[in-house]
Amino acid sequence: MGCVPIFDRDILKLASPVFFGMLSQTIFYAVDTAMLGRVGVEALAAAGLGWFVVWIFGSSLMAVEVGTQSLVARRFGEGDWEACGGLLDNTLFFTVSFGLVFSVAGYLLAPVIFPYLSDDIKIIQYGIDYLKYSFLSIFFFLIIAAFRGFFDGLGQPHLFMKVAIVMNISNIIFDYALIFGKFGFPRLEVKGAAIASLIASLIGAAYFFSLSLRNGFARRFRYLSSYTFDLPVLNSILRLAFPAMIRVFFIMAGLTIFLWIVGRIGKTELAASNILMTLSSFTFLAGYGFAVAAATMVSQNLGKGNAEAAERYGWEAVKLGLICMGFLGVIFILFPKIMLEIFTDQTAVIDTGKNILVLFGIIQFFDAVNLILSHALQGAGCTKWVMKVEGLVVWLLFLPAAYILSVVLGFGLYGAWISMFAYSLIMALSMLWKFKAGKWKEAEI
Repeated sequence: MGCVPIFDRDILKLASPVFFGMLSQTIFYAVDTAMLGRVGVEALAAAGLGWFVVWIFGSSLMAVEVGTQSLVARRFGEGDWEACGGLLDNTLFFTVSFGLVFSVAGYLLAPVIFPYLSDDIKIIQYGIDYLKYSFLSIFFFLIIAAFRGFFDGLGQPHLFMKVAIVMNISNIIFDYALIFGKFGFPRLEVKGAAIASLIASLIGAAYFFSLSLRNGFARRFRYLSSYTFDLPVLNSILRLAFPAMIRVFFIMAGLTIFLWIVGRIGKTELAASNILMTLSSFTFLAGYGFAVAAATMVSQNLGKGNAEAAERYGWEAVKLGLICMGFLGVIFILFPKIMLEIFTDQTAVIDTGKNILVLFGIIQFFDAVNLILSHALQGAGCTKWVMKVEGLVVWLLFLPAAYILSVVLGFGLYGAWISMFAYSLIMALSMLWKFKAGKWKEAEI
């Protein structure tokens, strides 16, 4: 009995700064949505589609932090400080190199990509502007991801929290100035939202770099000052990170295609679903802190040879995550109209989305289990297994069901979101089965 408060305390200690950091980062996107919701339905739809296109690839590359976090946590548990520093150096090499190529290529290809996503001329015009500058911001987000994976693995998530807060404040200021043309700036609307995000991400990357040089971390772990490229170290990171990258690609590509399917139903349905996706980012942050805590504590304790404690931390994280995400789900169920009115004053969008938000509230309970246990398994080194399950469920169930139910059978937005419910349920059951089976305790990384 006496162990329960200790496990809860350790999880909460790690999860709390991740929560506040993610809250700030989520507000980053929510502010864009709320402000663009005042510009018009086309602006809201364009930003929603553009955001998912950018993050199909951007978040996939950022998943390199999964490999970094898992390995840093394991080496930290083993007491190998120098190996931890080498992991950060080589992660930064990867993120800077690939981030530069990706950002420039995305900027140049934006006018080619977006016309495939919509046949509405105004949405296309807005979307191209949004894509171009959003692609550039990925370079800085990747640098942030490298530092975040390292410090999360050490059990120091409060550093990212500070960075996220600074980025969010910057984004709010520049959003207001550039979207609406305030403080002497031109009114750029959707383009302004993307440029504001670019500026904020630059500020965030610079701030994280400065934080990494403080508090004796650089001296203790010997990173940056004596950098040496080490191909075996980079390979070890990518061996764990690559399946996580593919998994994130499956998720983001699936959600983008999901929005494309919804867009075939109508602009109003697309705008409503974009708001629901924004709300999902708030529920995600409620559970993500516990997911990061679970991954860190599972990997660190496996490094110490204490598999029993690793499992206990996983279950405690699930319990706490269910409480938080479930609470938000209940709010969505009880007050759907009020929640939608926060993001838009368009009556048609609110009326279309309010009943779907009730179903969305139920989904949160299953998402909590999937989110936390999948990260715990990735922390243990089971990234390939998680990737395979994600791919099968997204491509063989979720997307075919969304199209058939919504377009072929004519159930519209209800059919699309019923497929989302089925996806969440099956993923949660799969992660429960794998974690309970216990084979992950034997994984070597």
